[in-house]
Amino acid sequence: MTAMARLRVDSSNFADNFARPLSLTRLPRVQTTSNASQQVSESTETLSSLLGSLKPPVSQNSVDEALKYLAQTERHDLVSSADVAEQEEALKSAVVSQVAVGLYARSLDIYLNEAMEIEAEAEWWANVERSTINVAWFLLQTLPSRLTRVLHTILDALRANRLPLRLSSFAPSTLYRLLPSTTLQPSAITSSFFPHLKHEQTLTSLGWTGSSLHPSRFFQSIWSAIFLPLDLTREECRNKRKSLEKLRDERAEQLGRLAQLRLESTSGDAFPSRLVGCISDDTAVPQDNAGKLVHASYFLLPGHISHHGVAIQQFRRPSRLSLIWPKLLLIPPVTIYILRTLYASRASIMEVAQETKETVQGFIKNSLVDPIKEVLKTVRTGGEDGVIVRKEGVAADLDSLERMTLSLARDQLKYDSAQLDALSKQIRLGDLTPVLQLYEEDIKTPVKSALSGTLLRSLFIQVQKAKVDIDQALAGIDKLLKSQELTFAFVGLAPALVIVSVFGSYLSQLWRGAQGGRRVGGGTQHRARTWTAMRRIERLLVSQPRVGGPGPATSSLLSPLTTGLLLISVTRLRTFAETSLPRSSRLREGFLEDVGDLEDPAMPREEKLRVVERMWRSWGSVLGWNHVPAEGVLRI
Repeated sequence: MTAMARLRVDSSNFADNFARPLSLTRLPRVQTTSNASQQVSESTETLSSLLGSLKPPVSQNSVDEALKYLAQTERHDLVSSADVAEQEEALKSAVVSQVAVGLYARSLDIYLNEAMEIEAEAEWWANVERSTINVAWFLLQTLPSRLTRVLHTILDALRANRLPLRLSSFAPSTLYRLLPSTTLQPSAITSSFFPHLKHEQTLTSLGWTGSSLHPSRFFQSIWSAIFLPLDLTREECRNKRKSLEKLRDERAEQLGRLAQLRLESTSGDAFPSRLVGCISDDTAVPQDNAGKLVHASYFLLPGHISHHGVAIQQFRRPSRLSLIWPKLLLIPPVTIYILRTLYASRASIMEVAQETKETVQGFIKNSLVDPIKEVLKTVRTGGEDGVIVRKEGVAADLDSLERMTLSLARDQLKYDSAQLDALSKQIRLGDLTPVLQLYEEDIKTPVKSALSGTLLRSLFIQVQKAKVDIDQALAGIDKLLKSQELTFAFVGLAPALVIVSVFGSYLSQLWRGAQGGRRVGGGTQHRARTWTAMRRIERLLVSQPRVGGPGPATSSLLSPLTTGLLLISVTRLRTFAETSLPRSSRLREGFLEDVGDLEDPAMPREEKLRVVERMWRSWGSVLGWNHVPAEGVLRI
């Protein structure tokens, strides 16, 4: 046991919640006895302590301590079960049962984490494959490692043929003789540059179509040859993605078998055997349950983890340094060039900055602050001042008309005071009938009337009357304008408000994008990933094969592969809820309840589809799934 490294894996919330029903149903009732020997009492006390620490929720540290004790008893205490006291045997059986539940949760967590790790790598390769820009950038990022492999291949060929290392050895003719290629088989140099070609039987991507003499075919062949490196790079990404998806399906199928193990009506003694059988088909497993669990914890699971690391290593994305070296190489000179350019043109930059400052200040003062002040002034005063004419000017013109008319009536028509009062009232109403009648008589003898002065006075009175009419018309227009003065003020303010609103909305979107993890539903990428997980869950429930074929008796059961893939997507939803939804909120509680329903292996397929429909209906609008924008090209 000294060579065995104890495996420590913290079970996720999913594993704890998923295995808790097993822990509750398998928790035994054990009664202690007082007439046991001293050795048995010490063992009984230790087992009782371990059993108390293994109550749900089962802690993985307690599981490790119990496994350590079981391994020690297996190594030192080799007596048969007949020599073990009945009480101690019952306690040991109870501890083994609870350890099996803890190891079950640990296995779920291991396979789930492995499947999600593989899927993350596959998504990375799919993202590279999806965009030609990403493919070209990836080819540039991996160019040093590709050239290094090509150089090693050439050096190995030179040593194998006992040729000296000279500059002429790298000539194309020499390399073609050393490393020949055929039409459908790539050369060793090409296979070194694109390693996935070593596993290809025929190289269809390099098929040359230039044998045709048709010009269009010839130029198409040239175009294909130019873009051939990009096509081969995309093919390399596709092969790695498919290999990872195949490996993910294997992990998902094992995860599905473990998940469906919770539904099997096995006894407490049979559960450890079924658990070890789901983990591995190794035949060199001890017969007793305690030995099986110890063997699984110290050998099977660590061996599986080591095998997983070896299996996924060749399909992982390149190292961080390999991905960022072009940026590290380009950023310093570009930064120096930009700084030198800015320093050389600092005078014009300061001038532009000053003009920008003045423009912003003028916009804020003249187009925003002053119009707002005018709006507030209009609301406060109600627009007392006239817009076109003032009421004092209109009254003065009317008074002048009245005096002119009364003077003419007094001098020419010989009106007394009563008649003058009546005429004054008529003038206020706009009636100048006596003056018009006098004008009509004077116009019969215009020369005589002009010489005597009556005609001119009548004419000037009518001119004054026209002026009064114009003032009154303008006063009416003035009233209309004053009644709509607030509307005109807001119309003048509207363009500035629109500009400020658009700019503020843009800044708000930038802030929400930077703080996407703190908002309800997260940022655009969080919502897009959750939307993808929801769509994938529904697709799995609709299109994946059922257990036992399409018969009505088994149509609601899910295959282990479908169950595992479903748990991977559901775990993404649980992670989203725990990281992006507000704590202690109804939104989070309701969302996690729906996630728990999807995790339940006992729920039939049709009911899970109804849960998915409820989630689309309940959370689609709240979390922004109904308005997920089209995902752009994601740079790597």
